[in-house]
Amino acid sequence: MTELDTYLAQHYLDETQLSAAAAMTMADIDALIQARLVPAPAYVVDNSGNLCSFVFGAMAAPGARAGRYFPPSQLAWIAVARHALAEGAQTAPARLQAQFASRYAAALAALNLTTWRLRDCFDDSGAPIADGLRARADSAWTYFLNGTFSLCVANPMSEAHIAWKEVLQEKLAQQSGNGGKTLLSQAQAQQMHALIDAYAAAAMPFSPIEYALSSRKRLVEDLRANIRVSDEEGTPA
Repeated sequence: MTELDTYLAQHYLDETQLSAAAAMTMADIDALIQARLVPAPAYVVDNSGNLCSFVFGAMAAPGARAGRYFPPSQLAWIAVARHALAEGAQTAPARLQAQFASRYAAALAALNLTTWRLRDCFDDSGAPIADGLRARADSAWTYFLNGTFSLCVANPMSEAHIAWKEVLQEKLAQQSGNGGKTLLSQAQAQQMHALIDAYAAAAMPFSPIEYALSSRKRLVEDLRANIRVSDEEGTPA
């Protein structure tokens, strides 16, 4: 078993496991994916020994077990999709997208007040900016369906958790200069470490194959290691 196999077994379900847990055939689950009702797999290991994802493309993974891999929380969204289908197959995709957008926008509104100002989505009084919210929600729905969040968000079937991770990453990238601003005052360093910890908890660990290219390495491991505390004159203490 390779390092990648161990990571996938720890964090994901393969097709056989997903099918059994959902009490559905993979053909029926694939039909839900094709209908844009549930997300595509986070990862596919092909028969040529490549790890494939929407985010990183194809990366060599020699010896890894071929298959498709889904987060366990996919089961909850499959149940949501089946309920939507029961209420009307024709309108199910639009209703699910509208539900996702509404919950995602509500999460962003709370984060705008408590965590990070989202100036494209809310004005200074906190009132929503429709075009900005729609753009963010539409983008998030696309990433949700193509499996992006399934490899980078700790709870990728929750609109609130997706928003939390995305806003934390935006805040962390902005405040750290995308990982390049590392000389900080004592207070700034404490705040930055707390932000890094929150982001690390909200994000996935990433597989050993893609970790070196991941936002987690840049904004968690590398940034933590490089933070330096300045004295009052602005020189390293």
